[in-house]
Amino acid sequence: MNNKKKILVSIFTVFLLIFSSSVASAKVMWGKTELKQGQIGKVTILTNVNATKINENTLTQDKRLKKGEEYRIYSYRVVTGIGYYGLGGGLFVQKSDFVKYETPSKAKLALLEQEVNNPSPSSPINDDSLDPNAPTSFKNCTELRKYYPDGVASDHPAYAPKHDRDNDGWACER
Repeated sequence: MNNKKKILVSIFTVFLLIFSSSVASAKVMWGKTELKQGQIGKVTILTNVNATKINENTLTQDKRLKKGEEYRIYSYRVVTGIGYYGLGGGLFVQKSDFVKYETPSKAKLALLEQEVNNPSPSSPINDDSLDPNAPTSFKNCTELRKYYPDGVASDHPAYAPKHDRDNDGWACER
């Protein structure tokens, strides 16, 4: 009888370990950056630039941002006629040709909203159900969107790198 209890406890422990490792919330990735609630966009640094702190209308250089880095943008502010993207934590980077600003696609925002409202234990997020009548390869995004209007994630059978122009793991998003 004692051996049966030990076996049951062992099985239960293994089950808990396996289950608890898969419960982590899925992330919505956008390029190299995780999309977060409250984020309005991102900047990619094209040339090394300074980040500044803004206190009323006083600018203080704070940190050097390096070429190729990506930062989430949470706000936009104009100081003495010049625009600044808010990186959070009181840091801003000046709007210029040295940074590339982008906003998330509607499909990415919908995924984020879905994850915030209905957290999924599975990862990665895949909000499209498989259409049993759909082919698994498509000539172009126009054809793919006939079956999957919001595009498909990289774990989807219809995903092809040629349809993922921004290399963010999501093909044919709008």
